[in-house]
Amino acid sequence: MDLVAVAVSVGTVVFLTIAIIILYKATKIATKFIKERIGKDKPSLASILILLLKTSTSVAIIIMVYSVFKTLYPDIALTITNFAVAAGILGIIFGLAAQSSLGNAIAGMILVFSQAVKVGDMVEYDGEVAAVEDIKLTHTILKLRDGRKIAIPNSNMLNSNIVNYSMVDELVAATVIVGISYESNLDNAIKAMIEAAREHPKVLDKPPPQVIITGFGDFSINLKLLAWINDPWIKPIIESDLTWAIYEK
Repeated sequence: MDLVAVAVSVGTVVFLTIAIIILYKATKIATKFIKERIGKDKPSLASILILLLKTSTSVAIIIMVYSVFKTLYPDIALTITNFAVAAGILGIIFGLAAQSSLGNAIAGMILVFSQAVKVGDMVEYDGEVAAVEDIKLTHTILKLRDGRKIAIPNSNMLNSNIVNYSMVDELVAATVIVGISYESNLDNAIKAMIEAAREHPKVLDKPPPQVIITGFGDFSINLKLLAWINDPWIKPIIESDLTWAIYEK
């Protein structure tokens, strides 16, 4: 009976050892496959898949190593179990303190899998036009027009009103708001604004520039110029050019 038990124990240890080696090798192969096949087109998705794969593999290996110890050294396994219970309690405490990080991680996976925002997209966040440079598990990196890079928590990216210029159409309206006095000629002001837009080489003919009246202020009639361009990245520059051109007229 003892020999049978020993044989079973040895067989279990050998099986688990082989399983650990195979799982480790398979993870390396899968990681390489994800990097080469998915990473080229969707680097954010690839990084999250690799992280999930490695995390799952680590958990599985820890369980199998524990099973080996439990088979060979039952007393040590019992000690490890008691330690794991204590560590689990601490884990709950730290987990409660890390709820925001977990929320950011979940938001990151939602962003990647929903494709609401992708690497390379042109977006407007908090009034700034930026390019999405990378989407990591907990945060998104945006590159602003002046070269600065900012890291935005993924939960903020998911819950904020973000304009994604790359989602449907790259056409965007450069806008200039002008206030003219009540004594000024409204027709001439509108004509000058439209002429300034038409003369700019980056402003498109279709759809044509237009001016709308947005309201009446205490001392001015408020006008808004809409001039369409096909590159959201240069929108602030075009708006500056148009403001200057209107002032010159």
